[in-house]
Amino acid sequence: PWATPLAEARLSSFLAADKTTTDDGPEAFLSGQITDAQARYNLRNLVGDDGTIVPAQRVAARRLFESVGVSPDLADRLANGLRDALAPPGRAGRSEAPPLLPRTVAPHVLILPVQTPINLNTASREVIAASIDGMDLSAAGRLVDSRQRKPFGALSEAQALIPPSLTLDAAQVDVQSNFFEVRGRIRLGDRVLEEVSLVRRRGLEVRPVQ
Repeated sequence: PWATPLAEARLSSFLAADKTTTDDGPEAFLSGQITDAQARYNLRNLVGDDGTIVPAQRVAARRLFESVGVSPDLADRLANGLRDALAPPGRAGRSEAPPLLPRTVAPHVLILPVQTPINLNTASREVIAASIDGMDLSAAGRLVDSRQRKPFGALSEAQALIPPSLTLDAAQVDVQSNFFEVRGRIRLGDRVLEEVSLVRRRGLEVRPVQ
């Protein structure tokens, strides 16, 4: 249910229960959507906690870019840039002017604050195939078809649908998520305000990520 978009609706309908509000002003309209951030490949995975590039993740990023028609060499450039951007001051070899982490990235990828697995229940077949070594788009597509009939409740359910030669690594793939993007849009006449927030779920607590 959380993934169902909120179609544009009058803001007054949300405020009807608030007796302190008035309807004297112009009518405003609210809409929005929540999407799973772990449905996309997390570029943060390219750099390990020790500040070095993770070879397996660089290979995964190259597979993803190649499958969506982007030069695989972009994975190498991103890995090098992220390594430099995340390097703490004083680390040997750190650039005097390290690059800043981008605020927005392309479809299929994003940057989260920490390393995360992808969610097999929401990721595209391209992201799934790139994240599992040895998996092709056809096998990834079968996982997508299966979850549309019934979402995976455990990683073992997805494991049973792929060739025995492939092993799902819980560090790379999962069937649940903790990071989500919340998009809100409010329209007042011909003026529109849009905002995107990244939130993190810890149990029943959901908070914006600074």
